Amino acid sequence: MKNIAQKKLSCIITDADKEESRNISHLKNIARFDNLDTNETRTIYEMISKKKTKLVEAVYKTAHPRTKGDLFYHLSDGRWKSRNPDFYANSREELVEKLYEYFFVHTFEEVYLEWVDMRIRHGVKSNKTIQEDLSLLKNVFKNEPIAEMQISDIKKRDIKYMFERWTGPGLITRKAFVNRKSALNGVFTFAAENEYITVNFIPSIVTTELKFKEPNHQNKAFKKDERQKLLKYLRTLKQDGYTLAIQLALYSTFRIGELRAIRYEDLSGNTLTIRHQLVEESEYSVNTKYLKVEKAVRHINEKLPKGNAHYSVREITLVPDAVEILNLAKEINPDGEYLFMCHGRPINNDTFNERLRKYCNEAGVPYLSSHKLRFTVASIMRSSGVDIAFLQKNLGHSNRRMTEHYIYEDVENPKDMEEQLGLILGVL
Repeated sequence: MKNIAQKKLSCIITDADKEESRNISHLKNIARFDNLDTNETRTIYEMISKKKTKLVEAVYKTAHPRTKGDLFYHLSDGRWKSRNPDFYANSREELVEKLYEYFFVHTFEEVYLEWVDMRIRHGVKSNKTIQEDLSLLKNVFKNEPIAEMQISDIKKRDIKYMFERWTGPGLITRKAFVNRKSALNGVFTFAAENEYITVNFIPSIVTTELKFKEPNHQNKAFKKDERQKLLKYLRTLKQDGYTLAIQLALYSTFRIGELRAIRYEDLSGNTLTIRHQLVEESEYSVNTKYLKVEKAVRHINEKLPKGNAHYSVREITLVPDAVEILNLAKEINPDGEYLFMCHGRPINNDTFNERLRKYCNEAGVPYLSSHKLRFTVASIMRSSGVDIAFLQKNLGHSNRRMTEHYIYEDVENPKDMEEQLGLILGVL
């Protein structure tokens, strides 16, 4: 049975009408984003105008079934007028446009998907960012009242109340909040640029009074004894691409993607040059006509390391144990394109973490994900007195602040702390 929505008074909009409106939006996207010549663009906009007129007249007529002749009033001063709903315009075409906006202005969800579609078409963001955008829509915004609201009807107070619900007494971290607000800002900027709304008010919303959850600094890295215990256990296993890769990660500050892309020729003596990363990506496309996201099969891409290539392409000095791991990987996999492979394929992130979880459980240490191994090595190096500038270079960071984020210092009070404080703070 058809779901029928009523738009003020008695103008009735059916599912078929909504479908035709999406067809019109799809044509607008083609005209905006596809590489068309002037004549092709003109033809599409003429088609859009005809479709809009036909659709508006059909919807308007549901409230005025007895009208004969022209549905709209041509006033003596030259203007055109509609009745129930009441609109005035300088031309019939302008009146049709106003009524179309009244009946079919896009919902937040529709505009969100148009925004994502634009980012995919222009190639301005990585597939990982697109995936994060779509995840926010699915897991956050679709659960909010604004999802089904016309974007032009959303007020600043609606967003402010949503912010307050999100954060409450400290329900999410500042980072999670910033990610959500950033997506909102992108959507509303896109809506303003396409004249769905007059202005993007997201940046003007005050958030200083919001309370955020403190980041969890516990279990940010393995402690020294946990790392040692895990390494000792890994050495007892039959070695393959995953066991060796996990061991190397416990001796280095590589990103998992960088570790996967290591070739034996990248090693010279005890110096390893990080040149690339392997990234598993899916190509996304957004069907704005049917409000669907289409996802292609994942494939592996070799890219420059993450971040600023001036810093992330770098040379790292390895300890002898790490060099031994690389040599053993070469013995096990002498003809592989990459050093760490299993069954003829490069190791992948998901299996790496599954194996890591299994080995942590068997070794009797808490499980931490692959990225936390990077935290672990950086933290141990720092606690042993390694200069932070050296760590920044090893981690491939362009700024010191990011490096400091990776350092987890497990502070323990020395037994003679009371005596030390007395000497430091006591009055002589």
